[in-house]
Amino acid sequence: MSYSDATSETIAARGEEIYQQYRKELEAQHKGQFFVVDIETGNYEIADEDMEATERLLAKNPKAMTYGLRIGFGAAYRLGFRISDPT
Repeated sequence: MSYSDATSETIAARGEEIYQQYRKELEAQHKGQFFVVDIETGNYEIADEDMEATERLLAKNPKAMTYGLRIGFGAAYRLGFRISDPT
C-alpha cells in the first residue's frame, strides 16, 4: 500500500493503528517519550525529543512517511499560556 498521496487524516489513522499495537508496552516503559513511526514499514524510534526520534528514523529510510506522538499523552506539547495574578 502506498501512502504517497495520503491525507493527514490517513497518516494519523495509520500511525495510531500502529501505536495501538504497542501501546501497553510503550506506556509501561516509555511514558512521556516520543514515538515516531514510518507508517509504510511500521519501523519506529523512541526518544526523549521528537526530532531525535524522527532523525534516527529518517536516517534508516529518508523517504519515510512519519507519524509521531508523545507516549501516554493526548498531545505532544502544551499550547497556550497562563496569566498569573500580580497581587
